[in-house]
Amino acid sequence: MKKIISILVLTLSFLSFSNLASDKRIQVQGTSTREILPNTAKLQLLIRTENKDLDKASKQNSEILEKYKNLLKNSNIKYERINSLNYNTYKNYTYEDIILNEGKKEFKNTLNIDVNKMNLNQIQNFVSVLFKENILNVNINKDRSYSFKIVSQKVTSKEAYQDSVNKFNSLKQKLSQNGFNGEILKISGFDNEEVNLEKNESRKIEENIVSHSIEITTRDLKNLGKLIDLASIIGIQSTGYIEYDIDNKEKLEDELYKTAYEEAEKKARTVLNKTTLTLKKPVTITDNSIGIIKPYYSYFNTKYVDFNEKILLKRDQVLIEEASNNSTIINPKKSVFSKTVYIEFEMD
Repeated sequence: MKKIISILVLTLSFLSFSNLASDKRIQVQGTSTREILPNTAKLQLLIRTENKDLDKASKQNSEILEKYKNLLKNSNIKYERINSLNYNTYKNYTYEDIILNEGKKEFKNTLNIDVNKMNLNQIQNFVSVLFKENILNVNINKDRSYSFKIVSQKVTSKEAYQDSVNKFNSLKQKLSQNGFNGEILKISGFDNEEVNLEKNESRKIEENIVSHSIEITTRDLKNLGKLIDLASIIGIQSTGYIEYDIDNKEKLEDELYKTAYEEAEKKARTVLNKTTLTLKKPVTITDNSIGIIKPYYSYFNTKYVDFNEKILLKRDQVLIEEASNNSTIINPKKSVFSKTVYIEFEMD
């Protein structure tokens, strides 16, 4: 029940007298105050989805909203309406560190090949044959002899060695076909080493973001906490603010002004009862109230939640049970509304 607290401020009342009765006046103050619980609440929520496919992100956003409505219905939580405040899409870029060829390795075998001395006429033809076999580097040693390497890389050490030997024999055959003695080449040594194929790489990832701000209006204030918990469990973010309001604000203002006037008049009559003067009509009425009655806000602690598309696969009853473990408690407080008037009455 709404309780009216009428506050009478028995300050000094001023009496002014003159030779004319109409100049006799008394000025009084009347204040009326009420403490009222709100009967309506509005919460702003944010549904945020992301996917490489914009259509899929938009679809998931809509599915979350429908899922939320179903959860409220199946939890017997009533609401007046859900309004869409803002709907945006944009791109977000992140970088992900990945490992290419994780766990993979190969073996590299290197044959060191020495070349017998050649005259200048032979060198040009010799280098041409090597070039065709993709051997591009030939070293000139201090004794004016030549050397180069044959490299082969395979999955196993044995395969790498055998492939390099096959390349060596093939090269000897090609040189013989070009007029060189096969004994011009000699393997002076070889090296076999393990090669790690793993590679770290930073990859740019593009995601499409769909952001949908909604506002839910409800009179079911006893279930505000559950309403928030059900949103969080499916990845809907709360802003942490609640806007409270009351019905018939104009009617309340009228009643407060009426009571304030009556209190001021009562105060004036109480003062004049000690005299032979009679209270007449008011001459001036001044409103000393601060502003009009309007909605007010409250804040509750909130935490960041993220959407996981697997949530949409869970049954409503399972999600309702999971949400009940959060137990967010929201207790709306009474709000104080008051009106103050200064009234100047005639008296004779």
